[in-house]
Amino acid sequence: MIVLKSSLVTPFYRTFQVCKLLLYGVEDAVRQLLAVRGVRLHEAPQDTTTPGFILLGVAERVPEFGELKGSPVTVWHIPSDILPISRAELERWCVDMPPGRHWLLSQRELPSDLYSIFPADSQVVAWGPNKMSVWFGEAILSGDLKVSLPDEQELKTNSETSSTESENSETRLLESVVNLDSWLIQKNLESALTSPVFLKGKIWEVKGEIVSPKGDSERDIWMIIEDPWSSNLSIFEDKEKNYATPNLRLIPPPENRWMKQEQLISKLPSLLDARRQGESEQNENSVRSIMLEWWRVDLESTTIRSIDALFPAWILHVEGREDVLLHGINGRTYPLP
Repeated sequence: MIVLKSSLVTPFYRTFQVCKLLLYGVEDAVRQLLAVRGVRLHEAPQDTTTPGFILLGVAERVPEFGELKGSPVTVWHIPSDILPISRAELERWCVDMPPGRHWLLSQRELPSDLYSIFPADSQVVAWGPNKMSVWFGEAILSGDLKVSLPDEQELKTNSETSSTESENSETRLLESVVNLDSWLIQKNLESALTSPVFLKGKIWEVKGEIVSPKGDSERDIWMIIEDPWSSNLSIFEDKEKNYATPNLRLIPPPENRWMKQEQLISKLPSLLDARRQGESEQNENSVRSIMLEWWRVDLESTTIRSIDALFPAWILHVEGREDVLLHGINGRTYPLP
């Protein structure tokens, strides 16, 4: 999360200076913004370590290098420090770096004769603090990075309470089912730019009784996913699992897509009624059989509450077409609201 003091109204180049002081986890934000630019990182085939240079991964393509396929780009992050980066540090990195194309994202000032340091046959694009300030500033204004405006006391206590808040969070992030790379290849959209976002949904926690034909009852808790984008209800199986939620743009559905509570309750039997094995029975020929019987949810015993849910998704930017949302759970596309 990027936190800005309310008294600071800055152009892009000053925005990054504020971010350097107040950003929690700059590397995480860099990874997030890479994803926003459609840069999908994979683990590097070999672990190259150079002091002061963080290897983020290898991208199949990076907009700054054009659309040439089959020539991946290794992406590096240089964290903030008091001093500018020196020629000696860059020369040491040049010795350690593997062959190929490289993208340097530096929070430290770069030498003015930067490109004379790199080998003649190397392909390196380097962004310094000024370039990155534009990047962060545009992301803030577009909503790809969320900005809050707390007072001084909130800023002071934020780090103290963040771990407690995350443990008590009532927001659940569902795991993506869609493999983005495979989906784009299947749809012949490999050239599309993608921006990761979250789609807003709900999880309904339902507590109630399920009753057998003979009147036996059991108390149970169910978690039901409401997906307003597809107008679908389903059982949430991973009750105990939750995932860390990066700060991405959150897109709510049109208001009329939400299901009313009474409508949800009317649909509970189709979701929660279950067939279970009853007691074994013995016929005249001494053959024992086990009959299946329906256990029905008792709607009068149920209580429900809603929990915010986040569905992973991407905005697809395809030249010549309107942007659409790719739902990370069902693989369908929806118009941007």
